[in-house]
This record gives sequence, C-alpha cells and structure tokens, in this order.
Amino acid sequence: MTRHHRSTSRGFTGYLLGSITMMAFIKSNTGSRNLLHFLLGVFLVFHNEAICLELLPSASKVLLNSSANFTVLCSGWSQVTWQLPQETAIEGVLVETQGSESSLHLFNATWRSSGRYTCEEASSYQSRQIDVFIPGQGPGEWFVPMGPGVVMKEAEEGTIPCVVSDPQLNVSLYERAGRTEVLQTSYEPGRGFTGHLNDTSYVCLATREDEKRESQVFYVFSIIVPKKMEVDLTVSGSVLKRGEVLTVNCTVKETELVFFDWNFPRQEVIEPLTDFLPNRICSFVNISMATMSDSGVYLCEVKEMTTGQTVSKNTTVTVLDRGYVYLRPSGQTSVSTLLHLMVEFSVEIDAYPAPTVLWTKDNQTVPTEKSFVTTTQLKGSRYLNTLTLVRVQLDQRGSYKVTVTNEDDIMMLIFNLEIKVPPIITALSEVGSTAVLCVSEGAPPPSVTWYTCHISHRCSNTTVGWRSLSAVSEGVFLQENITEIEDRGVTQVCSLLSLQALRSLSAVRCEAQNTAGQRARDVRLLSTSLLSQVAVFVAVLLLVVFAVIFLILLILLWRKKPQYEVRWKVIESVSADGQQYTYLDPKHLPYNPCWEIPRDNIVLGPVLGAGEFGRVVEATVSDLTHSHSTIKVAVKMVKWSSGAGQALMSELKVLIHLGPHLNIVNLLGACTRGGPVYLITEFCHHGNLVNYLQRNKHTFLPNSTHAQSNSDGGYMDMNKEKSLQYVAMHQLNHAKIESAVYEASCISPGGGTSEDQAEYTVQSKREQNTRNTDTKHWDEETQETQGTQETNETQGTHETRQSGKGLWEQVVAKYTE
Repeated sequence: MTRHHRSTSRGFTGYLLGSITMMAFIKSNTGSRNLLHFLLGVFLVFHNEAICLELLPSASKVLLNSSANFTVLCSGWSQVTWQLPQETAIEGVLVETQGSESSLHLFNATWRSSGRYTCEEASSYQSRQIDVFIPGQGPGEWFVPMGPGVVMKEAEEGTIPCVVSDPQLNVSLYERAGRTEVLQTSYEPGRGFTGHLNDTSYVCLATREDEKRESQVFYVFSIIVPKKMEVDLTVSGSVLKRGEVLTVNCTVKETELVFFDWNFPRQEVIEPLTDFLPNRICSFVNISMATMSDSGVYLCEVKEMTTGQTVSKNTTVTVLDRGYVYLRPSGQTSVSTLLHLMVEFSVEIDAYPAPTVLWTKDNQTVPTEKSFVTTTQLKGSRYLNTLTLVRVQLDQRGSYKVTVTNEDDIMMLIFNLEIKVPPIITALSEVGSTAVLCVSEGAPPPSVTWYTCHISHRCSNTTVGWRSLSAVSEGVFLQENITEIEDRGVTQVCSLLSLQALRSLSAVRCEAQNTAGQRARDVRLLSTSLLSQVAVFVAVLLLVVFAVIFLILLILLWRKKPQYEVRWKVIESVSADGQQYTYLDPKHLPYNPCWEIPRDNIVLGPVLGAGEFGRVVEATVSDLTHSHSTIKVAVKMVKWSSGAGQALMSELKVLIHLGPHLNIVNLLGACTRGGPVYLITEFCHHGNLVNYLQRNKHTFLPNSTHAQSNSDGGYMDMNKEKSLQYVAMHQLNHAKIESAVYEASCISPGGGTSEDQAEYTVQSKREQNTRNTDTKHWDEETQETQGTQETNETQGTHETRQSGKGLWEQVVAKYTE
C-alpha cells in the first residue's frame, strides 16, 4: 500500500512537470498571456481534485473475522486525524500519524471494535469514512457499547448511535416510554438512526429469525450550539502587589456543553473552578495571596463538545513587590495664551496602587472657582488627569505643579503658563516744547515705535504721510523706562521722544506692539503761528457770540408781554373816605378735612346754572346737621382743568377762612376726594339778588310806608331772629375784621385737639349755617303777593349778594418784576 501511494505521487508529479513544460512551451511560442491564464486555471482545478483525501483500501465497508488484523492508510496534503466510533479508547485499535499520513491499525479485532472510523483533514474540511464490522457470537454481542448513552442534538434532527457488529441484523428504533416505533428515520449499521428526535429516551431492537436483543437506553437532549462562541477573559488586576487577591475569569455565553483547558503559572498547585450560571458557564482561577511566582500569561481554551469549535483567550498578570508611579506630560509643559482663553494641562499616569493627584500653584491648591480637574482611567493602571483653567486671568499666570502619590511612590511634574495681554497706550502727551511722552502697558513688554507727520491734511491717513523714527536719526533722542506692575501682571513701558524740530511737525504717533497685538495713538502738535491764529479766531468768535446774545435780549424785552397775577381782596371797612382792601393768597390758606362730606350722602338734582368753566346744580344732603336729617343745598362744580379746579379750591379755602355770616352764601361742606371737587353751599330759594331787587324795587323807594321802612322786603330780615350772631354792615369797623374760627383747629368746648373734637366743632358751625339759612328764607304765607321764584335761576350768580366783610372779589392786578 505504501508503494502504491508513492507511485501515485510520482505520477502526479510527472503530470505536474509535464503541464509546466507544456505551459512554458505555449508561452514561448505564442506569447499569449490569456492562454497561459486559462491553462493555469485548468491546472488549479485539476490540482484541487488531485489533492483530495484518500483511504487505502478505499472500500467504504469492511467485514472482518474475529481476531483478525486490519490497517487503513489516510493521506492528504496536510495533517489528518482519525475519529473513532467511541469517545473512549478501544482495545486493539492503534493510530500512527506521520506528517500528512495517518495509519489506523486493528489488532486481534473483536466485536467491540465495530463501527465507523472517520479520517479528517482540517485544512481542506474533507473527511473519509470506513465502516468496520466484526460479528459477535450471540445476541449479547450484537450492539456495540457507546458510552453513557447521552445524545445531544443541536436542531430537530439527531442520531441514536445503535451501532451493531453484524450489518445483517434487522434493527428498529422505539421510544422507550410508550414502546412506539419511530419510522421517520434512516439507519446506518456503522452509525445508527438519524432523523427527527424528541427530548426523550429511546431503545433499539435487533432481531434475527427468532432471536431479539435490545440496546442500551439513549437519552436525547436539545442543546444550544452557537455558530461562534463568545469567550470573555477578565482579571481582577493586570498589575498586583504581593499578597493581594488574583482572580482570572473565563466565561462563555449561550453555550451549554463546553470544556475548559487552562494554562498558567503554578497550575500544578492551583485547581480552576467551574460555575454554571444562567445562559453562561464560568471557569475561574482564584489565588487568595498572589506571589511574584504568579506573574505570567494566563491562557484559557474553551472547546464546544458538540461541534468541536475551540476559542482561546489569554492575559498577562504582573505581581510586584511594591507599588510605583510614572508620569508623562500629554502635550506641552509650557503654554502661552491670550487673556480670557481656556487652558488645559494634561498628564498621563501609570501607577499602582491607584494614585492621588494634587494640582498646586505657589504651594497653594488650585482654587476650584476658576478651574476643575478630571481623571479618566484608560486601561488597567493607566490614567489621564487634566487641569482645565476657564477664562484665564492675569493672576493665574505662573508655574503649576502636579503631584501624584500612592502608598509606595511619589512623582511631580511642572507646567508653566504665560498669559499674553495686548498692549494699550494709557497716556500720550507733550512734555515741554520739545518732547512727547508715551506710556504703554502689556504682557510681554511692548516695544514702542515713533512716527512723525509733517503735512497736516495727510496725518489722518493711517500709513501715508507718516515717517518712522529711530534713536540713530539726526536730532532724535529716545529714552525708555520699563517697570513691572506685579499686582496687574503687566509691564509698563514709558518712552520719551525728544526732537529739536518738534514745533515744525503736525502730529506724532506712538505705536506699541507685542506678540499679542499692537496699538497706535496720535497726538496733534500746535505751532506758534497756529496758536496765534487760533487766539484771534477765538476772540472774534466770542465777540460774535456776545453780540448775538445782546440782540436776542433786546428782542425779548421788546416783545415781552405784561404778566398778571390773580389776587383776592377783601373790603375791610366802608366809610365816606373810601374802601380799604387787604390782599390774600389762597394758596397759603389751609384746608381742614373736617369739612369733607361723603359723596354717598349727596343726591344731585337739576342744573341751576352753567357757564364756560362749570355749573351749579341743586342737591339734597343727608345727615348734615344730625342723623336722619335732609337739607337742600347748592353744589358748585367745574369742568376739571388745572386752572378751574385750582380756582374752586381757592374759593373753598377763602370761604372756610371767612366763616359764617348772614350777608353771604355760607359754606356747608365740600367733596375733594374720590372724584371732582364739589363746593356745597346754602341754597337761595328766591334766586339772585339782582333779579330780586328789580322785582321789588318799589319796596325800597323813599315814599315807602313805615311798615316798609322797617322791613327788607322779605328777602332777609335782619331783625327777625336776634339770637343769630351776625352784625349789620354799618356796624362793622376795621378792628372787627378777624380771621374766622373756621381756620383754627376743630376744638371742642372741652379743649384738646382730636378728630372727635374737630367733628364736633364743624357740626356746630354747620348747624349755625343752617339756622342762618332758615332765617334768610321767606315766610311762604306772608309773601304770597310776591309769587314763587323759579328755583332754576342761575345759582352761580347768587354770590353777588355778598357785602360788608363777606364781599370778596376776584380782581386782576398787573405786576412787574
């Protein structure tokens, strides 16, 4: 058999050489590259067929006698393996493998060696089978033992391994529970029954003539076999200190039947454990106190028992005698930035045990108001720590130190921050007649450059017309003074420019520049001639302004109109010599709130009279003198405006100041709150005085009777009620004109000022006014001949009856300043 195999190899080699020679000949003669590609394709196809897996002998089924010897050779192009009928070793079966060849030897074969032998080549996914049968001596040797009898199936179909030693036996399959024969299956003597199986128990029955024999019981279970196993290998720590706990877990998911194979240091003294969890199986190595001998690679290999699929994972563990800290900056250690930007300092840390990180500046912890620190664990013992400065200020410049420590080690790293401030020019002015001073600030210190402009109309341009100056220029002297301003974090540069011909220039420019930016500022220079011209111009301008102001004043005086002032006057005395007046400003008179009457107590009636500025209406007031009393009054109101309303208030204050008198229409009250101002006075039942005198003029003629001389015609008889306190007009003199008691505080007879006392006094005065009003009313029975006067006559003019002390007039008096 070996010689036959070698001749086959030589024949294939000769064919291969012949093919190559033929291809070379075709290429050399035709030069057709396409034809060469075609022949190569044909060769490759033939090559794949020629290198198929071979069995010698090539028979698929062999029947041997008991105690016989048999050898099968399996050859391929890579390593091949044999799969035996049983998982356990079979007595008398030997496999020898040499490279791509493997020989299967059966020595003193017995019925137990019966079954299907399979040769597999993993690289080509090819397999070849041969069924070997050695018939037994009786029914007890019909069924070949197949281990524990557990059948695992991945799908609906499975195989019951009822392998027999004699292929001539009649074999049937039954469900053990109900002895029901299973028909929808196929049977191969060297393999068993294959078909749809339930998760139950089965038995096989073999018969020959009158002899019968049952096989062992086979239990079928459905298992989950993934197409690709997912294996996770985790470790409690890839870096440990001596004496710490080390745990390595190897976990497979969604797989029910697997085998774990471990390879790690000290595996001869440490036993891995397996834990079955829902939907996963976990195998782990646990070392309670790790030593430096436990450092190394931990390999976990997982094999799925049904398909033979294998997955392996490994990890490296380092056990240290003591901890460590290593630092490496992530980015630059020296940073230069502009003001108000964000800055980050990052450091990569490799440390075990876990480190503590502290950022300091000037030996002080970096405040969290303007910064924050973040730490990210990259992998294992590696970390990334970042200090972020938000909107950096000048006081944040300087050196930052990061200190990383753990219980065994400490390391530090320094970062430098420089903050750039664009230059600013704080001052630019002339110093004397030949020098200009420029003061600028910035960080880093700005450099100052001077420019001059000779032509005035070109100085407004930013570039044209300007000439740069340097210290070596003729007639130019530059002096600089640099000062560090610590509290502000900037440098001040004072540059003094001295020019002999400074007065011949129109303007000077100072430009400050550093790496953060630049700033320029100009100053205009005034020559002596220009100053004289400016002085003349200013003098002329002032004269023109004064002339215009004087002209305006003349026009205003010429067009000025006389101003008038409204004044109130009172006739203090009446004599043959004339009248004497006293002027009084009502604005200075007080108003006593005791005269207020609630608006709810007033019922307005018909209009008695109306004018341009207001009207007078008839009204009824309740509870005026006492509870449940009602009296008819006249109410004066105006169309509200600033002038008319103020005039009505002035009249109200004057009436209060005057007090009650028989010869005037007396005040009864007022409403000044919550609406328009109401002036409430006595109601004149017989109209105004003018109309009354015209109607009754015959009563006042010189030829009147004695009765008529003793009477006032019934209008107001001053002798009817002597108890009323009034004084006839001819009895008044200057000394008797005094301020009425109305102006004083409302004082009760018992003394003391209070709201109750004020109410008492005003109520008494209102009752007195009411009695005066009753006295002035005519007796309706004795005055029937005079008729009834219409009450709708103009009440607004009935104040003309005022005379004597109560005769007030509103006059217009011209005044000048």
